[in-house]
Amino acid sequence: MYIKTPKRYRRTPRRSIFSLRRFLLFIFTAIAIFVGIGIYENREMFPQVGEAVQQLWDSARQSIATAAAPTPTPTPDPTLRISRANELWAQGLMEDALEIYEEILPSVPNDVVTYYRVTLGRLVNGDIEGALEMAEKTVTANPFSSDAWAIRALALEYNGRYGEGIASALHALELKEDNARALAFLAELYLDLNQTQRALDTVNRALEMNPNSFEAYRIRGRIYQDGFFDLEAALADYEKAAELAPHVIYPSIDYALMKARLGNVEDAIDILDGILVTNPRNVQALFALGRIYYQDLGTYTRAADYFTRCVEADPDNIFCLYLLGRSQYNLEQFTAAAESFRRVIELGSQNGYHYYWAGNAQVTLGNCQVALTYLTPGYDIARQSGDTSLISAFEDRLAACQSPLGFPTSTPTPTPDPLSG
Repeated sequence: MYIKTPKRYRRTPRRSIFSLRRFLLFIFTAIAIFVGIGIYENREMFPQVGEAVQQLWDSARQSIATAAAPTPTPTPDPTLRISRANELWAQGLMEDALEIYEEILPSVPNDVVTYYRVTLGRLVNGDIEGALEMAEKTVTANPFSSDAWAIRALALEYNGRYGEGIASALHALELKEDNARALAFLAELYLDLNQTQRALDTVNRALEMNPNSFEAYRIRGRIYQDGFFDLEAALADYEKAAELAPHVIYPSIDYALMKARLGNVEDAIDILDGILVTNPRNVQALFALGRIYYQDLGTYTRAADYFTRCVEADPDNIFCLYLLGRSQYNLEQFTAAAESFRRVIELGSQNGYHYYWAGNAQVTLGNCQVALTYLTPGYDIARQSGDTSLISAFEDRLAACQSPLGFPTSTPTPTPDPLSG
């Protein structure tokens, strides 16, 4: 039932035109704005105010930028590329595999296998400094990996840091006492320190642990070659290492060089050519082939071709540059030879033979003033080494440049085997 409300009770109370609350709010707002403007205009007197304003502005700008930022793209899954690189590695296409491994490293920061292979690949291609850098990253990827410490030991050995290498190999064995790879690398370090019998005992222990360790066979071959001068035994071990790991390249290079040393040059060339089919920029294979054509066959044109390819692959390779210069000199390309020798010295060589040939090339060109910049310091190096044949060769060239006419007055004195230096 609806009850009608009397009209007198339904009237809305009349509002007053003047509101004290609104008046006070208006006054205080005006005062605040006036004070704020005054402070801002004199903000150098109030540094904390300027900082607060700047912080507010930076916060607002960052919020706007974040709101407008594009959606981040997803990181690509490296799984397929790793699989492809692994296939190439197993096929002996080390250069192609390394190109992929290097690209995906940021995506696999804890993948020890990938870092290990990049380290080994750099060593095989002669980049010993880059290999050591990568070996350190391999350990960082997993400090508890025995193989990571083992490859670090090998990289340190290639860089001539034998004491640190031994420590690294021993730590690898602490992490895994039956790691034949680490034990083999330790044996090579002992060999570098002229502890030949200890090296042999150590590598034989590695082969007892793992009779299929190509690293152990390759290193035992080197022990037989450099420690006991048993070249036939060395050849047998190099051959076994190459059979066990044909895709890793460097045991095959050792095998080829030993074949050449024992007189089987044709087989050596075939092995090295096979490596270059799959890895055309491999510095060690290019150098080995150039050396065979230079030293064993005396075919200087072919030697120069391989040394040129080696320098193209590694422009700062002192050994390839030096023998490129020797090949060019024998081909009577004296200006080109002088440039190659100049680069060798420029790269920091302290080898007396390198200084001699750098000076001799300039003497041949009639540039005695330039020749003396190489002959004088080179002569000091030769005297410090006590190499009597090299000292005599320097004295001959110095005498030639000190003649009244400033030109050679005699033919160069024959020097020892240029590859020994």
